[in-house]
Parts: sequence; C-alpha cells; structure tokens
Amino acid sequence: LWRPGPVVTIGRHQNPWKECKLAELEADGVSLARRRSGGGCVFQDLGCSVFTFLAPSADFNIDRNLDIVLGALRRCGVDAEKKGRNDLTFEGRKISGSAFRHAPDRGVSLHHGTVLVDTDLQALQKYLTPDKRKLQAKGISSVGARVMNLRESFAELCHARLCEAFVAEFREVEGAQGVEVESLDEGSDIASAPEFRAMRAELQSSEWRLGRTPDFSHQLETRIDGVGVLDVRLEVVGGKIQEAVVFSDALFPDVIDEVMVALQGSDYGRHGIRKSLEPLRDRFTQDGPRLLLDSLTDWLASNVDD
Repeated sequence: LWRPGPVVTIGRHQNPWKECKLAELEADGVSLARRRSGGGCVFQDLGCSVFTFLAPSADFNIDRNLDIVLGALRRCGVDAEKKGRNDLTFEGRKISGSAFRHAPDRGVSLHHGTVLVDTDLQALQKYLTPDKRKLQAKGISSVGARVMNLRESFAELCHARLCEAFVAEFREVEGAQGVEVESLDEGSDIASAPEFRAMRAELQSSEWRLGRTPDFSHQLETRIDGVGVLDVRLEVVGGKIQEAVVFSDALFPDVIDEVMVALQGSDYGRHGIRKSLEPLRDRFTQDGPRLLLDSLTDWLASNVDD
C-alpha cells in the first residue's frame, strides 16, 4: 500500500509522446514513469492511493484481489462495484483502475491499481492526451469526465484510513491476522540490495521511460472494443518485416512482447503475418491474452497489402 508524488505513469507499451504533454511535465516538475505492466496512462499524486498484490502465479486471482479492494472500500462506507475487467466505479464514475504483469520465468504475478481519494483531477486534463477514439467509445468528452475522487462523497476518507481498511480486509480474507505489517522505505534492506538498485536504475533511465519512436515504412492504428488501442509500426524491406513496434494500452504486455518478436523477419502480407503469429496461440490460452492475440492478428492481417 503506497502513494506517489506527482507522476504520470504510462503502460509498458505506450508511446509517451502521444499519451501525455512532456513539455508540461518538465515545466511543472512532474515525473514520467513507465510501468512493466500493461494498461493506460494515469496521473498520480498524494491524493491517489495505490495497492499492489504479489503472489505465486498458481495462486493468482484477479477477481479475488478486487474482492479484497471492494471489501476494504465497504469498510470505509463506499459501496463500489466492478466494471469490466479492471475498473471499479461508484455511482457510475470510475474510482479505481488496475494493471497486471505475469513473470512466468519466476512464477510470480503482479496486480496493482489506484484508488482516487483526493487526486488533482485538473492535472488529468493538463497533462494527459488520451486517444480520442477511446473517449468516443465511452461516450465522454474528456478524460476527467468519467472519474471522481471519493472525497466528493466521503469527506473524512484519507490514505491512512483506506490503508487500515485494506489491512483489515486482507487479513480476514487471507487468514493473516497474526502477520505484521512491514513498512518499506529508503532505509529498508531491500532498497540497498544490488538487484533492487539495478532494477530501479533501469526504470529511471530515459531509455526505459521514453523508449524510441523511429520512423517506419508502415503504420496502422485502431481501437478494438474490449481490447484497447493498437498502434503498429513496421519497417518493411524487400517484402520482409525487419522490425515491428507495437504501442498499446492493452492489459497483457507479454502478448505484445511476443508479437513484436514473432513479426520480425516474417513475410509482409496477410499470409506471412498469420503464419508468424499462429504459433503464439499455443502460448496464450487464457481468455484475455487469447482475445488480444486473435484480435490483433485478425485486424493486422486484414489491413496489410499482399
């Protein structure tokens, strides 16, 4: 359970130049971070509480995690409900969003999400530039129109109260009444571990945060309901895909990673693309990742020239 200073956080495969106003961030001293998980771009500050679940992949259950979040909110008097795969709403307006990351090599999965307690919603308008197709699909005019701070209806709610409710609900659901809460800060042992410091340095690097947006010979963009925004850049030389970059706010970054690798070196065209991506279906068998893979494959194959 934690909360950050002012920061815009983008999903693993998003393009920062399209998702936010970098000059405004720099001028106002707002940080830019890129998550390892998928999903969309968010603004966070001290009015935004964040939860993170880490669990062995075999025991990982997104619905169970969200039930704990909903239970914690009920302890605070908030009767929220789940909407779609990763949002929580109160009286029809979004108060929480989630993103996920699976690490098959380590057998560990991550689920983290936000709870808007008293975030500066004007900053959302100032710093974020969401895809217009996403707003149109949700029937709203701006990114701020569909979200709300819980303080609007629960004046006494604060980060500390929410954390107490999270701890109580987690202990009850997981049978962890005797487990102590551990506080982590710059002085904690983990913060000085070489592996942690190396990971932190990578996440803070410009190469990771900004990535690159090179010029490509082919670019295709779309938004698919229930999947997300897809922006595919292909460098095609002599009928072969030399390089592929996919920008997306989809929730399953592993699928995007594998698609980019599979496309590299394949024949450009409908048949070549389908042939290169078909083997991935054996790897991604769960509903969410499979829907993303199949949707991306069908859309891309139907929009390239043979």
